[in-house]
Amino acid sequence: MRTRKLIFIAVFLLLFPSTSYAAARKNPKAPDIDNRARNIYALFTKVNPKLEPVNAKKYAEIVIEASEKFKQDPYVIAAIIVHESTVNNKALSKGGDYGLMQVRWKVHEKAIKQRFPKVKTAKDMFDARTNIMFGTEIFSDCMKKSNNDVQKGLMRYSAGNTKMRDKVMSTVKELRSKTNKKGK
Repeated sequence: MRTRKLIFIAVFLLLFPSTSYAAARKNPKAPDIDNRARNIYALFTKVNPKLEPVNAKKYAEIVIEASEKFKQDPYVIAAIIVHESTVNNKALSKGGDYGLMQVRWKVHEKAIKQRFPKVKTAKDMFDARTNIMFGTEIFSDCMKKSNNDVQKGLMRYSAGNTKMRDKVMSTVKELRSKTNKKGK
């Protein structure tokens, strides 16, 4: 057990040098970017132990980037990913929801193809970057329609699923408490 813990710490430190985040390089004054990405990485690997560390890091960085682009809380986006797909980029629901953020292809096909010309079929939504970017954009629209009320925005995003909303809010609270404990 101790060996596994040491390996995890070594991999974590290799994957997360303090200046390696794309978002931090774009905006060196961005507050707490490393802690947020580290917390998201830790959450993703905890929820999905089969997730390769390199993919967890990549997903965390995309979440930060998408959150900044669409002015959303990265912890909310990460929590949506956790509760929609258990951080499985190949997740596919019976209703036709694809990828990490469970984007409904039938509803959003036209908009997806306009925003991402390389996307031709629903299976292209398994691409993590495309899925997180478009899913965050959908959530951003839900937030605008909900006067930036996170709980109402989550209800719109999840088509009224109160359990999902409550789980996301609980996960966000947990992530924020970890950030606060680290000196924020």
